Amino acid sequence: MKLQKRYKHFSRYREVAQTLIKHGFGFLIKQLGLIEFLRFKKYSPKDEEEEHELSTAERIRMVVEDLGTTFIKVAQLLSTRADLLPPDWIAELSKLQDQVPPFSFTEAKNKIESELGHNLEDLFESIEKEPLAAASIGQVHRAVLHGGKEVVIKVRRPNIEETIKVDLEILHDLARLLEKRTDWAKMYSLRDIVLEFDEILTNELNYLYEGQNIDTFHRNFSQDKNVYIPEVYWDYTTKRVLTMEHIEAIKLIDDDKLSKMGVDTEKVVTNLSEAVFKQILVYGVFHGDPHPGNVMVFKDGSIVLLDFGMVGIIDEEMQEKFGNMLVAMISRNTESILKNFLALGIVPPDFNRRELRQDIDRLQHKYYDLPLSKISLGESMNEFLELAFKHNILMPTEFTLLAKSFVILEGLISRLAPHISLMEIAKPFGKDLTKRRLSYSYLKKTLYKNMHEYGELFAEYPKQLSNIFNLVEKGQFKATLEHKDLDKFVNKLNHMINRLAFSIVLASLIVGLSLFLQGAERSIVWKIPIAEIGFIVAGTMGFWLLISIIRSGRF
Repeated sequence: MKLQKRYKHFSRYREVAQTLIKHGFGFLIKQLGLIEFLRFKKYSPKDEEEEHELSTAERIRMVVEDLGTTFIKVAQLLSTRADLLPPDWIAELSKLQDQVPPFSFTEAKNKIESELGHNLEDLFESIEKEPLAAASIGQVHRAVLHGGKEVVIKVRRPNIEETIKVDLEILHDLARLLEKRTDWAKMYSLRDIVLEFDEILTNELNYLYEGQNIDTFHRNFSQDKNVYIPEVYWDYTTKRVLTMEHIEAIKLIDDDKLSKMGVDTEKVVTNLSEAVFKQILVYGVFHGDPHPGNVMVFKDGSIVLLDFGMVGIIDEEMQEKFGNMLVAMISRNTESILKNFLALGIVPPDFNRRELRQDIDRLQHKYYDLPLSKISLGESMNEFLELAFKHNILMPTEFTLLAKSFVILEGLISRLAPHISLMEIAKPFGKDLTKRRLSYSYLKKTLYKNMHEYGELFAEYPKQLSNIFNLVEKGQFKATLEHKDLDKFVNKLNHMINRLAFSIVLASLIVGLSLFLQGAERSIVWKIPIAEIGFIVAGTMGFWLLISIIRSGRF
């Protein structure tokens, strides 16, 4: 982040720094480069509160709670990332609740009128002043359009966009600093993770994006009598105001009303589970937060899905990989699970395949004697995410959202219809997926795709070869060859050459002097015993060379 931006947000940076100190993380101040924001208040380790009884994870949760909406939202997203954080951190961050009081009706009225360009009376026949629900990003009011159509209006909270924007800029800055100064942040590409969270939060702020998501789900489930998606009224919708159809149904969290109305909870659970599998394996777009507050139920057991601010989108390739893994889990094929698990994630260079396979075998052994109906899909996926954390494998956000969805779903199942198994519901979807893979249309599509890709590859070969030849002609072609054991080989070669050099020099001197002795009985130069001296010198040189080779460690 540019220097002027850092100082523009001086008070917020200082608040972050002071909150870290308050909860015992003062040692991070220097590492994060936040010491400059405390220059008008001298920092001392004594400023930190004594919290020895609290774990690191608990204190992190308290930091996040104190810093407010943006940090809570990001931490909630991180609570789904068991591939990034240890289990105790996940457990603590999962406790975070984004609870805020509602804002005044006057503020809501002003926002609606400024966004839609008309007085409230001209837009609606009536509107309730008390909100139906309130959250950190917005709140919902019930209203009636002219003509009698009942609707709900979602209004964005005043100034929330500016607050989140500032906090996201700070998070980007901190991620950059941490990547520069710590190995773990660099390994996990922390800046990319913050960028993902930035995109998710920015989309959640934009009600046009949510409206488009609702329309997508409405189209996908238009022929499904067991799933209902409310309609968006686009004439009354902008980036900051969303108006949609009001649905009169029972909230899934209202157990007493469900029981009183005689709703078949087994049918509800089955409909919801099947809807989730259709979203993932058929449509490739799934609800990112299917908690009970976002699900309503009709008396006949059909369901209504609400709140589409967070959705997961998986392309065909990702859909196929997840589907393959699901089939492998159902069939309990360790090798296939390993292959598809690795295909889903980003694997580090020093990855130990054998060790991961053993870990997956241990997981399989845990469930080996259990019938499929007793296996928890959500728990299994979370265990895979924990394996990813252990082996430093970075999983895509979509996979973590899927794991979260299945955990929520199985929580609902255990509460409403404990005898139903999500794995059993998944089984027919797995069979359908296998049939689809063997169908003529799928094989034809795959063959065409492969031929197209190989065709593009071969079409590029002549151009690539031509570029290489041009570089060779200009003398600019450089090739770097690296052999893993090259250093060992060179060292051995040095040992051999040194030994050979020593032997040749020593042998040459001895042979030469021997010949000299045979040719003359005594020295002809001033009657000096040159041969004898030569033998002494040769011996000394040979001994010196031997010592030097030994000292070099290459003997």
